[in-house]
Order: sequence, then structure tokens, then C-alpha cells
Amino acid sequence: MQISPAPLLKVERLAKNFGGVRALNGIDFALNEGDLVGLIGPNGSGKTTAFNIVTGILKPSEGRITFGGADVTGNAPETNAALGMARTFQNIRLFNDLPVVDNVMVGLHRKRGPGFLATVLGLRAAARAEAEIRQRAMAVLDILGLSGRAAERVGGLPYGDQRKVEFARALASDPRLLLLDEPTAGMNPYETADLGATIARLHRELGITILLVEHDMKMVMGICQRLVVINQGNMLAQGTPAEIRADQRVVEAYLGHGRKGGRQRGPEDVHAVG
Repeated sequence: MQISPAPLLKVERLAKNFGGVRALNGIDFALNEGDLVGLIGPNGSGKTTAFNIVTGILKPSEGRITFGGADVTGNAPETNAALGMARTFQNIRLFNDLPVVDNVMVGLHRKRGPGFLATVLGLRAAARAEAEIRQRAMAVLDILGLSGRAAERVGGLPYGDQRKVEFARALASDPRLLLLDEPTAGMNPYETADLGATIARLHRELGITILLVEHDMKMVMGICQRLVVINQGNMLAQGTPAEIRADQRVVEAYLGHGRKGGRQRGPEDVHAVG
């Protein structure tokens, strides 16, 4: 009998209270190595709260999170990052006046830097480590098609390319799990389609495990292998995009009804939901 490998990430009975408000109530889902999973839900559903608990921004009121077989419930973000979680944020967090390559290198110094003393003393090890960090940053930028813009000021790049720089910074640390928080927020349809294709390519070519919180249903349905749907803090559905598209509970959660003008509607009819 073949034994299935343990999930890379497992979320069990996750709950969160804000004062007297129950924002999450018993959320369960798991990601195996190599998965590309979307975490979705209507405005105020609790998906962002769940995402922030998984990454360590918030602490759960109840429940358990395991990552790579270890209990990481309530870990600080930097602890999870050291274990192999890398995340992006809904609002881009780059140093606009620094070159593109320097922004990517910032994400590597904590993990690969030579240390404060070696840097201050100008030791040969510091110079060697800095060269290796720059080489790694350039390699990741090349994967994302941005190596030719490495010396440009990041604030001068188009919005979509700034998102890719943020991806590069996260990928440079060789994460086991990449967590993307609303990556298409503020993008036009062309930028959204391009970024969706980039995420799908990174998943396909690098085999990286990705958890994606996203509001653009067309993009999510097009690239994710599975979807986890939350509504009003509760688990609503899990399944393939085709299964979720056909789930009347999901249709009603997003639209409040199933028909308009005689045609059965589904989540794909909503291009942007919070």
C-alpha cells in the first residue's frame, strides 16, 4: 500500500476572535508539496485573516498549523520565514529609490549575509558573501525577465514589474512555500493576465508550492489546481476550479442568487471580489 506524503502545510480548526466578533470559525485545508492553491471568498469572508494567521502576522484564537511536519501555530513571521515561508503583501513594500537588484538583495541578507562584524571590518568573507548574494538576485531576476532592468530605480518601473520584483525578493530566499497576498490588487486587466501567467510559469518551471489569496476570479480559475472558499468566517467549499464553479453555495455567496436574465451564473462572472 502506498502511503501519501504528509502535507507541507496543514491548517486545522483555525479560529480567530476580535473582541466579541468571531472572524474565523473552524477553517481546515492543506497543501502538498508542489500545489498551487487559491484561498478565496467574498468581501469580509475572513480569507485575509486566515492568510495572516498562517504567515504569523496574527495569532489564532484556536486551531493548529503545521508546516513541514512542525507545529508553527503562533510563530512570529520571521520564524516562519526562517523555516521556508516567503510572502508578498497586498500593498507593494519595495524601496522605491533603490535599484531593482538591491531590492531583491535585501531579502537575502538575513539568510545569506556575512554578519554585522564581518561587514564593518571589511573582511574578505563579507565581499565574497555580497558577490554571491548579488549573483543569486540576478539569477532570480533573470527567471522573471527583469535582469535587463536590474540597475533601474524600482520606483520607475511599471506597476506590474514592481510586483515581479517583489516576487523575485521572495523567491531569492529559496522558500518551500510562497504565499501571495492579493498580487493583482490595483492592476489593469492586461497586467493581471500577465502576472497570472507569471505565477503559473513559476509554479510549472520551479515546482514551488504556492498559496494564493486573490480577488480576481478569472485569474484564479485559470491557474489554480484547487480552491478553498471561505464565507463569513466559515469553510464553504474545497475543490477544483470546475467543482467550485459548479457549486451553487459558492455562486450564492458571491452573487446572492444563481440566475440573471435566464442564465445560470457562477463565480467566474465576478471578475473582482474582495
